[in-house]
Amino acid sequence: MPATVIYSSAAIRELEQSSDWYESHLKDLGKRFVLTIRETLILASTHPEAFPKTKAHFREVVVDGFPFVIVYRYDKKADIINVLHVFHTSRNPKFKYKRL
Repeated sequence: MPATVIYSSAAIRELEQSSDWYESHLKDLGKRFVLTIRETLILASTHPEAFPKTKAHFREVVVDGFPFVIVYRYDKKADIINVLHVFHTSRNPKFKYKRL
């Protein structure tokens, strides 16, 4: 059974802003972006420990087809994935693990 996925407010904001940006550049691209994020999180929630730990117990999963990584922390005891960021890879990596 997949882990429960919880989004931080920063992750929700990043997802919405990125989806809006893609949609403004090409019809339905924003929808495809959101679908790809969901599919990536289904994979992560099904195999939450399959992705490498990076810093301070965070894990990252690369999003196929878009220049993003999803930064999350997995609570094994509660079986919850806490998504910290939907992080565009062109951003300064020093912000990748900070709550905004």
